[in-house]
Amino acid sequence: MKNKYPFLLEIPAQTYHADSAAGRYVSSHNLATFRACPLTYHLLMTGKMRRPETPALALGRAIHCYTLEGFDAWNREFVVSDGPINKATGQPYGRTSQKFIDFMASQSKSVVSTKEFEAIERMAENVWSHPEAKQLLASGVAEGTIRIEDYCGLPVQARLDWFSPEFGIGDLKTTSEGLEWFEATAHKYGMAHQMAWYRKLLELASGVKYPVYIIAVEKSEPYRVCTFRYAEDVLDQAEAENESALRELVECRERDEWLTRFQETRPLTRI
Repeated sequence: MKNKYPFLLEIPAQTYHADSAAGRYVSSHNLATFRACPLTYHLLMTGKMRRPETPALALGRAIHCYTLEGFDAWNREFVVSDGPINKATGQPYGRTSQKFIDFMASQSKSVVSTKEFEAIERMAENVWSHPEAKQLLASGVAEGTIRIEDYCGLPVQARLDWFSPEFGIGDLKTTSEGLEWFEATAHKYGMAHQMAWYRKLLELASGVKYPVYIIAVEKSEPYRVCTFRYAEDVLDQAEAENESALRELVECRERDEWLTRFQETRPLTRI
């Protein structure tokens, strides 16, 4: 299907993440790491420190694919299986067993368990049943990439969960905490900086400053869903902090100096 939005590039996820990991393009996640600790960023970019793929991240990718990209994309990337069956018990081998480890190593697709898939189905169903989320996802494109060759002196990129020409940016987030606490969760994980990054790069690529929505779905029953819209002034502040971090990153590269942000003594003021 031809991309109707030329400012969104059709780049495979593997290529996108490889270019990010190699430092060819700065992503929002890499910039978040730099803001927290320049040394950690440097060690990751030089391959001296690994960023492990956690089960939560892998499951999140599966939820995104099933909910936003459709069955064809899901079937290309994932398979539902509990692994080989132990004939003695009639049950699948444990995940730490050599049989299961060998099974996983032989798979060309990512494996999702039956229980995980049941949860993914429920979450996707609830997203598409939510009136405002359904409206936001009614038309648009999933997983479009934006690349800007010079933003504050650096090549940068973003990969949007969803772009709607009518509503703007839609980002799907799963949460292990209740929706009542999602604003605190968003603050904890720096989502404003990530969404400001998406908004700015989309504006640079398209010439339009689009609104930013988050579709949040709980990872436990009853898998409640809520849509949130970021206030423009919050995104403006986060955008300014992103740009300050980019300029600092340029300076760190020029000096080849990578500090931890914990060089100076800090006061302890609580009992």
